[in-house]
Amino acid sequence: MVKLSNNQEIVSVSDINNLAKGLLEKELTNVWIQGEISSFTAHGSGHWYFTIKDKNSSLSCVMFKFENQNVLFDPKVGDELILNGNVSIYAPSGRYQFNVKHIEVFGEGALLKAFEDLKRKLEKEGLFEESAKKPIPALPLSVAVISSETGAVIEDIINVLGRRAPSLKLTLIKSKVQGKTADKEITKSIEWANRANIFDVVILARGGGSIEDLWCFNMESVAREIAKSKLPIISAVGHETDFTISDFVADLRAPTPSAAAEIISQRYSTLIDTFIMSQETLRDKLNKNLAQLKENLYLKTSLLKHPGDKLRETSQLIDSHEIRLKDLLYRNILEKKSNLQGHILGLRNSSPANKINLNQTEISNKKSILINKINNIIEQNRRNYLTKISTLEAVNPLSVLTRGYSIVTNQSGKIISSSESLEINEEIQAEFKKGKVKAKVTEKFDNE
Repeated sequence: MVKLSNNQEIVSVSDINNLAKGLLEKELTNVWIQGEISSFTAHGSGHWYFTIKDKNSSLSCVMFKFENQNVLFDPKVGDELILNGNVSIYAPSGRYQFNVKHIEVFGEGALLKAFEDLKRKLEKEGLFEESAKKPIPALPLSVAVISSETGAVIEDIINVLGRRAPSLKLTLIKSKVQGKTADKEITKSIEWANRANIFDVVILARGGGSIEDLWCFNMESVAREIAKSKLPIISAVGHETDFTISDFVADLRAPTPSAAAEIISQRYSTLIDTFIMSQETLRDKLNKNLAQLKENLYLKTSLLKHPGDKLRETSQLIDSHEIRLKDLLYRNILEKKSNLQGHILGLRNSSPANKINLNQTEISNKKSILINKINNIIEQNRRNYLTKISTLEAVNPLSVLTRGYSIVTNQSGKIISSSESLEINEEIQAEFKKGKVKAKVTEKFDNE
């Protein structure tokens, strides 16, 4: 340190600036200032350099990167701000400045300002366009829910889907939905859901809260991850009156998490109701048809005779015809024989011996012819009889069984003649020549 002849100390410029810096930072700390931005520069280093002013003065300000990275909006010239920080001096240049620790918009909440700024930005980029929205599948098979594992939200979704679409597979992807790291966890959860390639739709779900509580769904990183998702995403954040950036970017907004569950299960619920109504209608028709079939079966059964009884009646009828035929033939032979004897006697009484011999020869021939005719008649009748026997044997169900066929009936005892009357998994009974079996229909084929 240099002193003058009068012992007065001489200080350097740096000393003065550092002294002034120390005094200012000691006395003017945690100061709140209101002013309008007159110039603003976002440096490549991440630091913000800007100037605020009022009607009479201006003040240089700096907000370092580690401070401004938590600011939820982009300041611009003309913004009326409220700043908190310390008054200081930049010693190398002696520049008087205000080191900003906190910044917010005057007369309008910072969060609301940030919300509107990001909304305008993303809307301008086309992230809200309907043409960019992916359709929500009508009948999803697997649904991913990104939400907290605690709270009523996931329980509400489980209850709705369990009631309306019990077959739908639900997977909870655990994630924070509030706090500083929530946006990062939500982003990673969306990425994982897409990489898994097992889901049909994703639901972002959270209950109601303040704008601060819901702010992770207003972060740009979350919005852009939703926009690039290959899976359709439903945003179900907050109450019906709450709107977030995620709602605008998502493929569909649901007013509540429960409403999101109802949306994806709507088609399931409709199908279930339709199925129940159809089932009841079909049951009524089947009961009516079954009652009618039972009545018809009873009537037919009372008229239907057992094949053995029918065969025995037919055999008895043939035996009766055979007896009558033999009786007619015997009578015919006796009549012919009687006539022949009469002729012989007449010839003997009225003809010479040679004529008798001739007549005997003629008679012998006629007798032979007659016998042949009689034998032919008998043979023809015998053939007819055998033909009738064969015909009866052919139509006899028992004979059909002997040839390897079977009689198939359903559980009600109705004979089945077509596969069209059977249903898959229906039990049937097959009767063979010897024995019976029960079976179940596994597959049907068309003869055509």
